[in-house]
Amino acid sequence: MSDRSPTAPTHFISCDWGTTNFRLRVVETGSLRTLAGWNNAQGIRTVSAEFLASGEKDRQSYYLRYLADRLSELPPAYGNLPVVASGMASSSIGMRELAYADLPIESDGRGLHGEWLSTEQGHSVLLLSGVKGSDSIMRGEEIQAVGMSDLLAPSGAGTLLLPGTHSKHLYFDGSRYTSFTTYMTGELFELLSTRSVLAASVAAGEFGDEASDAFRKGVRDGSAGKISAALFGVRVRDVLQHKSRIANYYYLSGLLVGNEVGGLRDSDGSVYLVATEPVRTLYQIALETLINVDRIRVFGAEVLERALLFGQLKLLLQYAR
Repeated sequence: MSDRSPTAPTHFISCDWGTTNFRLRVVETGSLRTLAGWNNAQGIRTVSAEFLASGEKDRQSYYLRYLADRLSELPPAYGNLPVVASGMASSSIGMRELAYADLPIESDGRGLHGEWLSTEQGHSVLLLSGVKGSDSIMRGEEIQAVGMSDLLAPSGAGTLLLPGTHSKHLYFDGSRYTSFTTYMTGELFELLSTRSVLAASVAAGEFGDEASDAFRKGVRDGSAGKISAALFGVRVRDVLQHKSRIANYYYLSGLLVGNEVGGLRDSDGSVYLVATEPVRTLYQIALETLINVDRIRVFGAEVLERALLFGQLKLLLQYAR
């Protein structure tokens, strides 16, 4: 099977296939403008379960057939465009497992693995790998990082912060990413706020002045270490100090975010935060609470969306040579 495709076309189809979501977009190559597309909740986890229940033996064919069915629902004019698939599609529960690429990752995507597959209907699909470091792995965020690299390069060295269920801190030096760290901040918050002894002491609510003050205190306390003892303080705030459960909710969030970003106080260079709301605001507050604001650069949903598409395009160009 060839690992190269013909010259990149004027349009391509972006396939962002995560653990819990699936999204297709028809993208104009020159402008990265989305012309058509849709998404659903048929993430890799769901499709994998359906494959196992089906009794079929060929995982790759099953996934490619699912992808082809979804492609058939796009406008006919886009039916022959190449597809760039990133995220969990190349994982052990995806359509075909690709080995993790090793660091460093270059700004144009060199270093990442890609493989061309074909559906029975003739669609060409570029499947992209994840990346591994000395003590962490990721699939998906590396494509966003490649797409962001042009913004980061002028800073020389620094950190790209991508919050999420498993937040990523990617350390860059000029034109390449040299290492990264994963933090389970989002998952820990979900578990602690809904399934632990702390669940009865917290409640989601409006981020008003009291909640904001509680969040900032949580950031400072979380960045100081001894996180396990600090976490039980949420219960103390409820039982002994009679703090509101909404304030405690944001205090808990602050503890975990502060514990995550506290190490950036001693890092070199700028910190680039790229996230959607409301996470972006919370992380921005946490960063501004702990480090010099002159080091912080903040970008929102539009840049994050464009980064994924630009990253996929760079890999399409890389594998189209």
